[in-house]
Amino acid sequence: MGPVSTPSSDAPSSPRRVHLVHFGCQMNELDAELVVGDLARRGWGRTDDAAQADLILVNTCSVREHAEEKVWSLLGTYKPLKKRRPALRIGVLGCMAQRVKGEIARRAPHVDLVLGTSSFRRVVEDLDDVERRGGRIVRTDRRPDPDSLPDADREISVREHRHRAYVTVMRGCDHVCAYCIVPFTRGRETSRRKADVLAEVERLAADGVREVTFLGQNINTYGKDRPDEGGLCGLLEDAARVPGVDRLRFLTSNPFDMTEDMMRRFGALPKVMPWLHIPAQSGSDRVLARMKRTYTAAQYREVVGWARRHVPGVEVTSDFIVGFPGETDEDFALTKALLEETRLVQAYVFKYSVRPNTLAARTLEDDVPEEVKRARNLALLEAQDAISEAANRALLGTVVEVLLDEPSKTDPARMSGRTPGNRLVHVLAGGELAGRLARVRVTDATAHSLRGERVEVEPAPRAWTSSR
Repeated sequence: MGPVSTPSSDAPSSPRRVHLVHFGCQMNELDAELVVGDLARRGWGRTDDAAQADLILVNTCSVREHAEEKVWSLLGTYKPLKKRRPALRIGVLGCMAQRVKGEIARRAPHVDLVLGTSSFRRVVEDLDDVERRGGRIVRTDRRPDPDSLPDADREISVREHRHRAYVTVMRGCDHVCAYCIVPFTRGRETSRRKADVLAEVERLAADGVREVTFLGQNINTYGKDRPDEGGLCGLLEDAARVPGVDRLRFLTSNPFDMTEDMMRRFGALPKVMPWLHIPAQSGSDRVLARMKRTYTAAQYREVVGWARRHVPGVEVTSDFIVGFPGETDEDFALTKALLEETRLVQAYVFKYSVRPNTLAARTLEDDVPEEVKRARNLALLEAQDAISEAANRALLGTVVEVLLDEPSKTDPARMSGRTPGNRLVHVLAGGELAGRLARVRVTDATAHSLRGERVEVEPAPRAWTSSR
């Protein structure tokens, strides 16, 4: 996350420092930014060294067991820090705090704050209470008022990327997929008011943001609880009119909630980037039914077909789960066939893990051996890498548009950015070009990224009108 500003005049003269770690999805990344922004207003600085922090916050994920195991391990490393410095405060936020608040209190008594998915923005005031009165605060309200979701009053200067930003437009999910813990940790779907979302986009654009990604656990149903506001398509159409915004994206989409008319409207908006993340999870109808995904493999193919028919140049990415209860070799072969047939440009592959309280945990035996899960995971990743590399190598010699965003993590002399289809590109360029659109000739390709040379760079931000 980028440097923390201190916009508030009531900041203490010697700023305290927060060390924040977050796990999980893009929404968790944004939630971390919201919390650090609240602290920045009170004069807090940021440190990457937990040993130097006055406050340690862990923003958690419960989607997979491995993510929770990492949190328990991390909390263990903080215990001796607390013993040496009793004034150090430690907080656990988000999905895991919502799910196992009592267990955190028992297994990690050195934790001072446990704030769930609707309460994580109470950090500043609850920290004040703990410092005044001592003890521990546990706050896991199940559902906020629809008009007071934890996204309002954002400190926009605190964000990971200068020229790209996430904006949460809804929280929760009304689907109850058999494996998914989200409905238990984040509750039912609740949409933000469109006017509030657009006001946030306008503030971000005024602060230099050129690309906005709208976030929701099931974003295609944004506005279902606000039927007069035009839904996701209406939001995108209005956001496309905000001066300074050149690129719009959104995720994540359930195939069941996507329609051909949506694809037509997406394709008619040049500022909506031709990239759709549409999780398939499996290519076997039998497994999809056990997962309660409410669509078939044929329907998934149809959705991808709509996208390719109506969104020029669209790139489709996906998620898959291997080793779901009852998955046979034949089921896995169908999944691999779906991936290879649809030629997805990228896919995230996960081994199934039991999540407490879910339908699968209650009714299905986790009967696929771990070594089989591991082998299927590797096989699907290898198949996807071959497809991704072929797709990237097909771009050799072509010129693509890239929003130069930040120095490459592997080569400081290069800038990294994304094409409209969300492919990662590394370009030999200095940091002074951050935030500019560049035309780049692709000179090298791997399964996961492209390298290229600059052909042309816009003379100043927003001098071009971005197009596909």
